[in-house]
Amino acid sequence: MSSFPVTSSTLSETDLGNFIKEKYNFNENSECKLFRTGVNHTYFLSNTETKIVVRVYCHQWRTKIEIEQELELLKVLQNHNLSISFPIPDKDGNYIQEINAPEGLRYAVVFSFAEGEKMRFMANKTCSAIGSLMAKIHNITATKKIDRVNYNSDILLNKSYDYLKSYFSEDLDEMKYLKEIGAKISRNFEESNISENQKGIVHLDIWYDNLSVNSDNEITIFDFDNCGNGLLILDIAYFFKQLFFIESDKKNI
Repeated sequence: MSSFPVTSSTLSETDLGNFIKEKYNFNENSECKLFRTGVNHTYFLSNTETKIVVRVYCHQWRTKIEIEQELELLKVLQNHNLSISFPIPDKDGNYIQEINAPEGLRYAVVFSFAEGEKMRFMANKTCSAIGSLMAKIHNITATKKIDRVNYNSDILLNKSYDYLKSYFSEDLDEMKYLKEIGAKISRNFEESNISENQKGIVHLDIWYDNLSVNSDNEITIFDFDNCGNGLLILDIAYFFKQLFFIESDKKNI
């Protein structure tokens, strides 16, 4: 009897752990545990001494070239000694593993674990530390490009709205608002006088869930899955947007 087709699967913790341990020569006593599912599935492989992250990309979510570009960016940032979660090669020097899942080919990458805690409510000192690390990343990525999405008003506003139309009626007040504000923001994009050194490679997903804070208020940023090309200020705007929704006192932002 043939297996019923699936659109998404969750890989076995045990088998994925054995696969990674063999590919990377990791400690046989290491235990693999599923941390969470989502656009990508995240597993932790750990023992009494070390802990690493295994990200399994969902089928057809990212092309191999897109993943390679993400990893090349991370290696550049790592070479500049920035505090980011970096990719780890296997025993043969390969960074990307291919897995034949029931729904089709999926890719897996091993990353260093970001030590520290997630801090949902952040003091000004922590926000300043995040801004400092963001600025260091931007100083390296300014004027550079990678073979990934170019974030502009069409991608961020027009295409996003068109995608929402598949699920929500344009008669909804919320959809009317998005259409109206989207047109205004698009005009601001077009009228802005941005120099080339204010454009570059952006993370575009920096918020409390994608960074760790240790006891010395040192920040480690991870999950560059949304990285692409665009205005560097987009990273700042995205962080402030997330901060606005998280903080209960909006006046302090």
